[in-house]
Formats: sequence, structure tokens, C-alpha cells
Amino acid sequence: MKLVTGIALAMLVASPSLLALDLEQEAKLKNAETDIQSSFSDDVKAMMSELGDVENVRMLPIKNVMLIQLKGKPPIFISSNGRFLIDGDIKDLWSMTPVKTVEQAEDSWLLHLDSFANGTLMDQMAVIPFGNPAISKQARVFVSPTVKESQDFLANLDPSKVNLDLIIMPHDKGSITTSMKAWCGYSTTDSLQVLMTGEAENVGQRECSEEDLKKVMTPMLMATYLDVTKVPYFVRIDGKRFSGLPNNPVEWLENLPTPDEVEQAVQTSETTPAIDKKPAQLIEDPIENEMAEAMANVTEKQ
Repeated sequence: MKLVTGIALAMLVASPSLLALDLEQEAKLKNAETDIQSSFSDDVKAMMSELGDVENVRMLPIKNVMLIQLKGKPPIFISSNGRFLIDGDIKDLWSMTPVKTVEQAEDSWLLHLDSFANGTLMDQMAVIPFGNPAISKQARVFVSPTVKESQDFLANLDPSKVNLDLIIMPHDKGSITTSMKAWCGYSTTDSLQVLMTGEAENVGQRECSEEDLKKVMTPMLMATYLDVTKVPYFVRIDGKRFSGLPNNPVEWLENLPTPDEVEQAVQTSETTPAIDKKPAQLIEDPIENEMAEAMANVTEKQ
């Protein structure tokens, strides 16, 4: 899995256009799952009747690909317009497991950061603990210090009611410097002040290192691979995700899955702006040029 992560990072660094982070379409695929059968065209329905009785249909987190479970037959993979049949195995590189059953198709929507990259990914990112340690860890939340929704989420949240890991992620080229200043605060309090206000003036700062830069940039470089579409972006401990800001974040964080629950693995807030779609040059000013040069050195050493 380290190899997969390394390949993904290398591809993203080599191709800035991939930093567009435009995954909103993929995140919305799950919303259509319950209606997918009724949306089949007559041709697709005719094809299905020839193949056999359809027992289950599950969309995958692959654009326009779904698993079809036919009665008494192995599952098949097909494009949502019914045109293309995938003949072969599909393997989920998040979990390094095959997708051969309805259950595995559903699980493919879940993101378990603790086990990602053989359990090393969380140590590679800029993570700040937030909340009440007496509560079991509830979620990891990607935040950016220059996104108002992200600032408001933290400023209005009662820390006694949650236990989160905040992952600092520059959501666009203009937030890299502020994200570095948030991560390099002398204390957690200093870091949170930057994350809640976007202002680093009069906030104590330690000297940032190449390793600090790498930790701040890794979430940005991995955003496409991890399906991070908006900030704040929630990854609950059970693997379910929310793109944007839930109407009641505390209630969503406290939600416990039930055995027969059918819930969207990826939900999306319509009010939170999507991450900047422009694959523009990341670096603008001299400070960020220095960061870019350091990041290039880090990348060469990987």
C-alpha cells in the first residue's frame, strides 16, 4: 500500500492539473443509487432480462460503473448506460481487497484512514487533536484556514461534545502559507486560532521544517485520491463521509450505524463551495516559492 500511495503522490506532483480536485460528480454518484434501477433504459432492461433476474444493483465509487448481482450467477460490472461490460476483476486499492459482492461494493464507499497505506497515512499529514479525549475518537476532519465554512465550523463547535482529529489541508494555492502558519503554531491553541480566523498575526510561530511542509502538502496532494471534494470534509471512524458541513455536525458525528441501515457513504452539503477547480500554478509569492522549492526537494527524496 505504501507503493500505491507513493505512486499516487508522484502522479499528482508530476501533473498539477490533477490538483483540480474536482470530484463532486463522483461524490454525487451514491445519491443516485436508490433510483438507479428505475432509470434503466428499455434497452438495458431488455439486456438484463436476457441475463437473468436482477437481485441487487450497487453503484461503485468509479464514475458510471455499477455492480449487478444476478440471481444464481456471479456479480458483473457494467457501465450505468448499459453499454460496457467489464470482464475481469476489480480491486479496491484503498483496502487492497477485491470487489466481488454487494457487501464489498458497499464497503468500497467507506474510507478508513487508520488502515490506509498500511496505517501510515495519518502520520504523514498535519493533524491536530481537537475536543474531549474522554469521548471515543469520532472522526477526522479536513479543514482549511481560509475557508469561511471551515472557520465557522470550528469557531461554533463545543469542544466538550466532540473528539476529532483536524487535518490541515490547503484547499487552493492561496491557502498554502496560512496552512503552514496554522501547523507551525507554538501550541495547539495557536494553531486553532489560525484555523478559526485565517489570521496568523500575533500568533506564536515555531520555525517550520521540510518535514512540516511535507505534512501540510500531503493532504492536498492526496485529495483527489482520497475523494476530498470540499472542506470541511468529514471522515467518520466507521468510514462514512460528509463533503461540506452537515446541518448538525455533532448529531452526524454521534450517529451510530445499525446492522440493517442503508445510508449513503458519501453525503454532500449543497451550501459549502467545492474546492477550487482551477489547475492553476500553485505558487504566487516569494514565501510560497520557497515552500515550492522545498516541496520539490521532498518529492525527489521520496
